Amino acid sequence: MHLFHFTSAAHLRGISQHGITVGDVVTSFEKFEGRIAVWLTSSPDPAGHGLRGGRADKTEFRLTVDIPDDAPDLHKWTEWAPANLTPDTRLRLESANGWAFSSWYLLFGKVRPHSIGGVVSMKTGMPVANWGEYYPEELSVPGVSYEGRHAWHNRLLRDVRRASRAAG
Repeated sequence: MHLFHFTSAAHLRGISQHGITVGDVVTSFEKFEGRIAVWLTSSPDPAGHGLRGGRADKTEFRLTVDIPDDAPDLHKWTEWAPANLTPDTRLRLESANGWAFSSWYLLFGKVRPHSIGGVVSMKTGMPVANWGEYYPEELSVPGVSYEGRHAWHNRLLRDVRRASRAAG
């Protein structure tokens, strides 16, 4: 199955080294709970996925990934979310510029670098050759190894809790 993952230039180098290994799936905004999964979509368009508003432009590049149709760790959002998210959390995620939620998939595993069939610049519409070296190393975000994904997630949740306490 061909699916897509959108990301920024700063993340390309790390993805080329480790693959796509992390993504935060909020399961309860009320309890600051979540799971680690790679966000994928069947839509080639970055609109409607809630990707705007962060520090990095996660609509800048589209990666095409090949996932086996029968991958046991691949789940369609509309089938997985009702049983695994609080109703309020699901509504908030789908309402926050997430109108394309019917095209979303979650992979509770990793996308290996060799499973990435191509990278396209969404600004130019052109394929990007040597995409792992496209962005300067000193400006790139370090990749996250599959083994390091839990430490990454714990840091993310800690930072969200701190920001929430500071704001309110």
